[in-house]
Amino acid sequence: MSANALHNEVSGSEPLTVVATWKVKPGKEAAFEELQRAFTRESAKFPGYMGVSVMRNPDPSGEYVVIYKFDSKEHLDAWQESAVRQELLKKAESLRADNVRYQTGYGLEFWFTSPTSSAHPPRWKMAIITVLGVWPVSLLVPSVLNPFLASIPQLLQALLIAVGIVILLTWVVMPVLVKIFRAWLENHS
Repeated sequence: MSANALHNEVSGSEPLTVVATWKVKPGKEAAFEELQRAFTRESAKFPGYMGVSVMRNPDPSGEYVVIYKFDSKEHLDAWQESAVRQELLKKAESLRADNVRYQTGYGLEFWFTSPTSSAHPPRWKMAIITVLGVWPVSLLVPSVLNPFLASIPQLLQALLIAVGIVILLTWVVMPVLVKIFRAWLENHS
């Protein structure tokens, strides 16, 4: 999907998150990481910039996932269409082993990305599945962690519990729930 096609799928003034999956040529990882730092520096200069995260796949696949966020579609478009970004993308051409895959969405939509459909489920369905995941995990994690956290400050306890909840939701609970409820989520009637 091209960057321009990506923007035609969304509208509104809510914060937008873009996930770009890069496949980097073997031996070009250091050059890509340096170029990615330039992408980060330059995007941070644009209005509405809310941050970026870069994750490298731990296996030797050369895959990087770059997640960046802007406060509105207008601000994201300004960055995506900027001359500085286009120049950085040209420099990245020689480092890519494959086309960059882009996904964009608001909030929780990434938990509900389907390999069979480009459309996201209605928000009310996403909310129901999210509650089904968050409720038991928010009961389980504190009960498991509290005995180990009793001697540390309450603010740090809350942080560690939140991290535990997010990890379980992101890598265990939500993928399982989405798989179980996939047919219902994709039925838009």
